[in-house]
Amino acid sequence: MHQPAIKPQPERNYPMTNAIAKTHIDATVTFDGQTHTFSQACDHVAHMFDKRDDTAELVLLQTRDIGEWLLTLRSVYKSDKQYGAAIKATPLGKRSMQDRNDAMFVASNWDKVAKLNKNGELNSLGASAVRKRVKKASAAGNTSKGKGKPADAQPEQVTPEAMAQEVMQKLSEAGISVAAFRKAFNAAAKASA
Repeated sequence: MHQPAIKPQPERNYPMTNAIAKTHIDATVTFDGQTHTFSQACDHVAHMFDKRDDTAELVLLQTRDIGEWLLTLRSVYKSDKQYGAAIKATPLGKRSMQDRNDAMFVASNWDKVAKLNKNGELNSLGASAVRKRVKKASAAGNTSKGKGKPADAQPEQVTPEAMAQEVMQKLSEAGISVAAFRKAFNAAAKASA
């Protein structure tokens, strides 16, 4: 079977962020002063996508870790109002409540988030968009039609001992001394009283 010849295209300039890409009649592409074959350029862009996806995976893991910390800190207070007042008096007060809540949601629903991410359904979304996708996936899988949440959806009860162990582990991982944490914790507790 005869392959049609590729019709040579005139040289074109394509504006890109801070540089100009040029396509040439010999099917090469010059970008940022370097000339590549079309295949090389495609390989490079595919690699860039892979790096972005790896970064997105790391951001998702960090969001989960942040959420786990926030959930641990939240469990110290009897109400959201007390917790909010305590957080407001710390550097976390500079972060939006939405961002903090989204991180806690990601941590609380990590099994679902990880499954959706593995299936490629999250594709470098921010925490708020992840939250919406998880809720949408959960709603699609809920066939109870108003029968309420299943019994296994109840949150685990956290004991003070378990929380202390988790806080100690997080402190160790973050390289924060118990004395420094105790000082910050006491200040936050005093502010919320």
